Amino acid sequence: MSKHKHSAAALLWAFALAWSLSATLAPPAFAHGDEAHMAAQQHSADPKALDHDMSAMEMPATEMTWPTGDEDGGMMMSHRARPTTFGGRVIAWLGAWHPAVVHFPVALLLTVAFLELAALLRRKPLYNASNKILLAVGVAGAFIAAPLGWAGAGLPTAEDGWALTTHRWLGSAIPLLMLLLWYLKKPAERAAVRPSSRLYEIVLAVAVMAVLTQAYLGGEVTHGANHMAF
Repeated sequence: MSKHKHSAAALLWAFALAWSLSATLAPPAFAHGDEAHMAAQQHSADPKALDHDMSAMEMPATEMTWPTGDEDGGMMMSHRARPTTFGGRVIAWLGAWHPAVVHFPVALLLTVAFLELAALLRRKPLYNASNKILLAVGVAGAFIAAPLGWAGAGLPTAEDGWALTTHRWLGSAIPLLMLLLWYLKKPAERAAVRPSSRLYEIVLAVAVMAVLTQAYLGGEVTHGANHMAF
């Protein structure tokens, strides 16, 4: 019984740590709002700057054979030139599916964690009997979502920001972590009558923290820095 309590406490601390990490990574974004507004007014009032902006807008779009990240580490494919080659368009089209596909393995992993926590708190292993099946589907989704993310972000460049770089490599590691989690999970027949192993619970806690951190970084990449600022 004490073992179950310690395991439940470990999972709860893992959730708390992950959420606190996502909160601390989002400092207020409006500290320099007035300065940015004044700079924008001065820039718009300068006729030379306005002419320069208009000439820049009239420049033809450059060819791009592979989608890549922007200077701030974001993808922002809608603001970039459309690839002109067939292969580039296929890669960009596949990359556009990443935000939709990635939600499935994330949701399945969090569901597994919730069921494991419920089984520990209620002392009913039956609650997590189907988790190996959920993990199998989640692993398949993760191994699909990761290459789609590479297709959307493109190959690494020197201009990639920290958010895109971390998101890229953490996202590449999470499918392997979930595969290990699936391997450690007992089959349904054994999981229904016996509690999960301590190693499985530790790996699950690490996977949950990694996925929550990855989700935050995905928001940084697609919506910009401090996207969670209050």
